Amino acid sequence: MPVLFSAGDRFAGFVIRTPLGLGGSSEVYLAEDGQGPVALKIMNSAASRSAAARTRFVHEFEIAVKLHHPNIVQMFAHGEFDGRLWSSHEYIDGTAAHGPAPRADPDPALVVAILTAIAHALDYAHVQGVLHLDVKPPNMLLSRLEPATAAESRALSEGGAFAPDPNTVARVKLSDFGTARRIDGSGPQLTPEGFIVGSLPYAAPELLCGGTLLPATDQYALACSAAELLTGQTPFPVMNRVRLADAQMSAEPPDISRRRPWIPGAVGSILRKCLAKDPARRYGTCAEPIRMIARALRDIDPADC
Repeated sequence: MPVLFSAGDRFAGFVIRTPLGLGGSSEVYLAEDGQGPVALKIMNSAASRSAAARTRFVHEFEIAVKLHHPNIVQMFAHGEFDGRLWSSHEYIDGTAAHGPAPRADPDPALVVAILTAIAHALDYAHVQGVLHLDVKPPNMLLSRLEPATAAESRALSEGGAFAPDPNTVARVKLSDFGTARRIDGSGPQLTPEGFIVGSLPYAAPELLCGGTLLPATDQYALACSAAELLTGQTPFPVMNRVRLADAQMSAEPPDISRRRPWIPGAVGSILRKCLAKDPARRYGTCAEPIRMIARALRDIDPADC
């Protein structure tokens, strides 16, 4: 499918620079608004004619625009132009997080910094009454740019001997609140009854079986992401969707420390608790297990193992 706009085109007061991404209902462009670069999301004409798609688009903006945290992509404005809905948000000059290639190892310090940043973001969102519900590496963006201020970096440091580099933590941003919901259940019905939101390889059991969704639901997805960032595979690397859903709901959580010789057993134990089928058995916050993982991975160099 060709993109809607080309470099130099104007839309709703923005100047289009280059396409950034293409989805089923919208496109994202690098654009200028007169004050600097922004990411501009524009619904295609077909989606703009769908009442359900319009509701989801506006809902994402209305939830995310109220979240002001250095580890969350900031939303700026939204509107409608030429029959298409649009929204603008912070442009991240970087790339999404990803696990290591087969037979390769990640940088544990970078993984810990990414997980720390996302845990900060999620705990903040939960205090604000918002569940993300699609936590996964593609929604964890790592900017190439240094943090705006030293104070911003210091504010994101956990402190202590096991804290990751706060400058790296400050460069990580949680994106895509398209499936987010309020913890109290308020807001529009965004999906048909029984329809699963989120991404199956990271989906908690309660998300798959229609249970009560809690901050621990995001913690489960964060643990699945941690396993992928450390080993290149989610906890249940099953291709068949039916078998994967069954594993998420009923299979014993794996010990990912057995996948790589350099991963301490403590990390496997921590993630297994995050992956408990009963959300009440998980940790109280997202940051708690990540601090413990940071401690366990301190000074670990995969090349030495």
